[in-house]
Amino acid sequence: MAVYRSGNTGNEPVITERVLTAEQEELLDLYIQQLDNYFDELKQAETTEIAIETMHLRRILSGKRK
Repeated sequence: MAVYRSGNTGNEPVITERVLTAEQEELLDLYIQQLDNYFDELKQAETTEIAIETMHLRRILSGKRK
């Protein structure tokens, strides 16, 4: 865990103590990457769903039904 002290020039991190081991940090990074990927896929699915619903509503409003 990096702690930033205001007395440092350039805000260099000062390591005071580690909360996680190196292995735990790697696992946490992988978990965060998976969460990022999941949310990206979720956003894409939502965008696709909105596009489909918009097309459907436009067809209804224009009177063209298939």
